[in-house]
Amino acid sequence: MKRFKSIALAAVAVVMVAVSAMPAAPVDAASSAALSIVPKKNYVIEPGKSVNDTLTIRNLDNNEPLELSMRVVDFTFHDDGGTPKLMLAEDAPQTTWSLKPFLKVPKSVTIAPNASKTLDMSVAIPKGHGAGSYYSAIVYSSGGSEEGNVGLSASGVTLVFTQIPGKVKEDLKLERLGAYYLAVPGGREAKYVKFATEKPEAIAYTLKNNGNVTEAPVGSITLKHMLGQEKVINDINPNSSLALIGQTRTFTSCIKLESEEVDFQGRASQTSACTTPSLWPGRYSIELNAFYGQNGNRTQEIVATSSFWYLPWWFIAVVIILIVILTFVVWRTVNAVRGRLYGSKIKKSSRRRR
Repeated sequence: MKRFKSIALAAVAVVMVAVSAMPAAPVDAASSAALSIVPKKNYVIEPGKSVNDTLTIRNLDNNEPLELSMRVVDFTFHDDGGTPKLMLAEDAPQTTWSLKPFLKVPKSVTIAPNASKTLDMSVAIPKGHGAGSYYSAIVYSSGGSEEGNVGLSASGVTLVFTQIPGKVKEDLKLERLGAYYLAVPGGREAKYVKFATEKPEAIAYTLKNNGNVTEAPVGSITLKHMLGQEKVINDINPNSSLALIGQTRTFTSCIKLESEEVDFQGRASQTSACTTPSLWPGRYSIELNAFYGQNGNRTQEIVATSSFWYLPWWFIAVVIILIVILTFVVWRTVNAVRGRLYGSKIKKSSRRRR
């Protein structure tokens, strides 16, 4: 009995440590800006042709005019996420995918308070130019910009992508697939997880683009529990995010997507975000069916499988307690059986000795 008490106390201690190790819920924050622009432009232009378009820029400040300088720079990828890296230095080498020689925009603009302006822009592709993806960025600056490569977060930038039709090299390689913890501001970093004690909000897949065109994969992900519970994510790239040339990019798909209305600069808009899904403890299998390909080229397919375990702390604690109880029951049963089998023999042996 003393041995059982020791085991039980150890189990309770494990449960207390497990509960105390559970992280607290994070708090998020909002941000605002005084500049409203189109974040991205997409074109398909044949060699020898051009596209004339416009840029609409709005000053959200109700009191001060907005004086902007504009220039075209190249950009590359910052990490395996969706944050590009601007190449702002005047002597930055031109990338092989640069659209700078073909993209024309005004050099400056002044916009009155709470007003907007529409500016002309154009993209002209010379005859004989090879097929593929080309892209650069229009940078809007209200002051002097520092040289060097900087991130795009909270910057005034329009990314311009142009596809030139023809025979291209398309080559996406799957590098990883699995359950994924999204980043928490001021807390945990985004990461893949094979053994989850908290419910993962997303399934992620990492692709390496070895081709000469940007790629936006489409397809589905099937998530299946060991007891049969099944969830199908029908849109694995809802924002049509791109894997840039040479980039290793991680795409995330919410297991459960929730829409909500948010207020931005006094205007209501709809936004979608991952929310905590309903998952049972246990092992989950993941099946990815992805497709990619430019118009006029053969559609490529990526099929892959993976798995992960979701075992929350409370479930681990219950399992430990059940193991302790089962151990005690087995111990008591063994002792009872031994007593019945050998108890009478021991008594007879002691009588003979007397």
